[in-house]
Amino acid sequence: MNVTIESLLADAKFLVGRLKDHDNSAESLADQTSGLQKDIESRNTYQENLKELNKVAGHRPRSTLVLGIQQENCAIQSLQGENDELRQSLSDHQNALELIMTKYRHQIVQFTKDKSFKNTCIGLLLYLSFTAHPVNLPGHMLQIHEMAAVMQSAIKADEDAFQSQQEYVSALETENQGLRDLLMIT
Repeated sequence: MNVTIESLLADAKFLVGRLKDHDNSAESLADQTSGLQKDIESRNTYQENLKELNKVAGHRPRSTLVLGIQQENCAIQSLQGENDELRQSLSDHQNALELIMTKYRHQIVQFTKDKSFKNTCIGLLLYLSFTAHPVNLPGHMLQIHEMAAVMQSAIKADEDAFQSQQEYVSALETENQGLRDLLMIT
């Protein structure tokens, strides 16, 4: 048997090529193995999550859970409809209250500016004072001024009460909006 160097080199090249093929195959198998390992880990994680969800759900069937979610959804929609109705009602009441207060203020301003009203009040007070008591004109004028001051303080107190009520309603609207946002998040 006569082996030549050329045949040895050819055999060596052939073996080196086969080794490279085997090396590539081994790398491919290693990549597939790592991919399968990741799949197995994700499936295990899924199984663990599923077990935890079943524990939380009390091992109830899916149809029961879906039915419960649908009932909650109906209740939330009903509450949202009621909330819209209440908001509309509140808006209507606020508009009516603003209209009433505007007319009230306008009438009070007219009464305080109207000289005939002042003269009528003064005349009535003077008549009552003359018929019931001896004449004390400076004292009656003082009483009239005191009554006018009391009326002005009553108007001021009414305006302050209206302002505080408006602030309270505004705070309630803000709180209501915050609660609606929370409901939408959940």
